Amino acid sequence: MRIYAIWLLLAALLLTSGIAFGDLLTVKHAHGSLRIFGKVQVYYATYEDDRVSDTFDLKRARLDVIGQVFDRVYFFVESNLLGKFHLYLASVTLKFPHLDLRFGQQWKPVSWEAKHPTATLPFIFFSLPTLYFLRNNVCFMDIGARATLHFERDGYRFFVLEGGVFNGTGINRGDENDQKDWVVRTAIQPIKGITFVGNYTYGTYGSNRVPDTDPLFGHANYQQYSAGVVVDYQGIDFASEWIAMHRDYLQNKANLDPENKAWDNYGFYTHLGYKIKTGQKYFHQVEPIVRYEYMDRNREVSGDLQRAVTYGVNVAIDKHYARFQVNYVQNLDDSCAYDPVTSPYGKQANNVLAAELLLAF
Repeated sequence: MRIYAIWLLLAALLLTSGIAFGDLLTVKHAHGSLRIFGKVQVYYATYEDDRVSDTFDLKRARLDVIGQVFDRVYFFVESNLLGKFHLYLASVTLKFPHLDLRFGQQWKPVSWEAKHPTATLPFIFFSLPTLYFLRNNVCFMDIGARATLHFERDGYRFFVLEGGVFNGTGINRGDENDQKDWVVRTAIQPIKGITFVGNYTYGTYGSNRVPDTDPLFGHANYQQYSAGVVVDYQGIDFASEWIAMHRDYLQNKANLDPENKAWDNYGFYTHLGYKIKTGQKYFHQVEPIVRYEYMDRNREVSGDLQRAVTYGVNVAIDKHYARFQVNYVQNLDDSCAYDPVTSPYGKQANNVLAAELLLAF
């Protein structure tokens, strides 16, 4: 029944071209305008391991409201329409010449890929390093405040420096702890289309810890850092980013005194694609693309190395509002048991063929 509902929703969007290929609503007022729009992403995956069932479902259904309230005051609200309706992102931004101040629930300004909107992400899945750090709330959305310093030249930003403080672990749970994450990120674009990016995060856990009954009951401070280069120039789509983290923690062993532990993890990804223009109004662009990804969750432990190669094709159905993607993910570590939360590629040694249709309205 759910599958039929998905197909009916897609048919309604496609047949109603005014909705499928344009904003749902735009309202102009004395101080600017208000836009209401959204997106639906339908996802299918089949695994080579017969023990894992195929997946066909709605991946995302979001409704966005963005607008200007007063001079220099803007807001953005994104709601999740899957399951129980709830706010996903909600922030207010004060815009000044060369400076933006944002307050509310927002994406942390950490890695380049994590900041990338899923509607324009060149792959169906995030890379393994980004997935791992998203799972650990390092580069996930969070409540906080940040300042963005930016300078423009010839219509593009050649220098961006962001700094902010965020709620940290325990997001939206009534501040069960007093951890705070301090984030600094920069992006330098000396030539239009070639950008160097990097960030540093320092997380402090504070005085409140998880109860002692948890074998891993207290994180100490952690540090996360990344560096990379992104190229979007004359059809070339290239990105390479290295992400790492060092974390200390206290481990409670069978009622013994807590033992100080630490681990280092790191990973990187590199992708390369080429955007081919067809010259047509619809299906105007086709992009073959490939990505190599590497993630070592703990350099002191063997058997947890994850590597994969993703081959993909992106087809832009409409210039702004519709896109189709096909990915084939090849797992390179047969002995590695994937964490089903960390990786969408299956629980163990799976290659996966996936397809996704994005419609914006």
